[in-house]
Amino acid sequence: MSKIDAEVYPLKDQPDNSTKAFASICFDDSIIIKGIRVVEGKNGHFVTMPQSKDKDGNYHDLVFPNNKELRQELNKAVLEKFSEVTKSAEKTAEKTTGKSAEKSTHAAPKKSEHDDLAV
Repeated sequence: MSKIDAEVYPLKDQPDNSTKAFASICFDDSIIIKGIRVVEGKNGHFVTMPQSKDKDGNYHDLVFPNNKELRQELNKAVLEKFSEVTKSAEKTAEKTTGKSAEKSTHAAPKKSEHDDLAV
């Protein structure tokens, strides 16, 4: 079993985009693969490998696992990190939203009739 470290970079403010994040992985502290995508499909999130487009418009994977077990490890590492990062971002957003809501409950100071007069 290889050591797989994943880094995930969620896309923000793009709800209509099926790509939800980009990722990179490092195998055994030796080789890094960038350009991995986390995509939202009708059956949930899945991982796609870096691709290139040929002259006919067809896409081809540039990197791919050579067996089912490695594919499963890679998918698991990326999707677990994606889940961790998105949950962390949601918690941060909740805290920020909570603080904003708290601030908005305070009344603005009342204006007196003399505030509009020029000095």
